[in-house]
Parts: sequence; C-alpha cells; structure tokens
Amino acid sequence: MKSPDPASLQNLNDIVLPPTVGWWPLAGGWYLVFLVLLFVFVWFSYRWLKQWMNNRYRRTALSELQLLENCLHDPEKRDVNLRQLPILLKRTALSVYPRSQVASLSGNDWFNFLNSTGGKPLFTKSAASTLDKISYSVGSLSQVDSQATTALFNASKFWLKHHQIDARSMDDREI
Repeated sequence: MKSPDPASLQNLNDIVLPPTVGWWPLAGGWYLVFLVLLFVFVWFSYRWLKQWMNNRYRRTALSELQLLENCLHDPEKRDVNLRQLPILLKRTALSVYPRSQVASLSGNDWFNFLNSTGGKPLFTKSAASTLDKISYSVGSLSQVDSQATTALFNASKFWLKHHQIDARSMDDREI
C-alpha cells in the first residue's frame, strides 16, 4: 500500500543499477595510448635489430676464434691455427675501423691500438711477443708454449667481445 505521504518509507523502491559499462568500444585516449606503445615497441625493436646486425662481424670472429682454439690441441693443425690468429684480429679490426687507421699498424703500434680499443691493456709484453712470434716466424711454432697461447687467446677473445667502436661509423654501415 502506498501512503499518500511522499516522504513515507513505504514509498521506497529498490535501486535500479545501470548496466555495466563495456570495454568496447574504447575511448579515444586508449587508441592513442596503444599507438604510442606500438611506436615505442617498433622503435626499440628496430634499435635492437640494428645493433644485432652491426655486431654480426663480432659473432663471426668469435666463432672463428673458438674453432681455432679447439684445433690447438691437435699437433698437426696447431701451427696453421696459431698463424690464423693475427689474421683474424687484423681482419676484424679492418671490418669496423677505417682502413687508413688500422692497415699500416704493426708491432707496438698494433698492440697499443688493441689495448686502447679493448678497454683493458690485455696485450701485455708477453702476449705481444707471442703474437709477434706467431705472426713473423717461419717454420715450426713449437717454441710457443701452451700457457702463452692460452693467455693470447683469452686476450683476443676479450678484445673481440669488448672492443669499442665509434658509434657514428656503425650508424653509417648498412643493415
């Protein structure tokens, strides 16, 4: 029964809730947020791909170095593989640094270049003399002991992984 008094509690009805708001269609601001997130994702993906492609030479050189190091234990292939190490280092340096800066380097200038671009002075006097013996000696390399070659390979591996290059020269390279 309804009371004639409009303020009576008997005149109260249940609250009718509006239907829940759906997710679709989205408001215009969400489309803008998704567009910005897509742009950021594409930009970071492009930068990562560019860096990955620019370091292709580094991955190739490290895999060649690993092959050379694996063949050192075979006495028949030891000399041939040791002689490939200086060639690998020079070829890698020539692939990223200007030819005018790298091609004519030898001796102490070459080791100073490797130390200055590698971040650490890993090519010490003993490593330098070992690399010189490997590079310029004729005949058997039996006088090069395994401890010196291990140190040289470790220094070479570190240089191949960590050498710093000018960012502008890498940006000029094509993908």
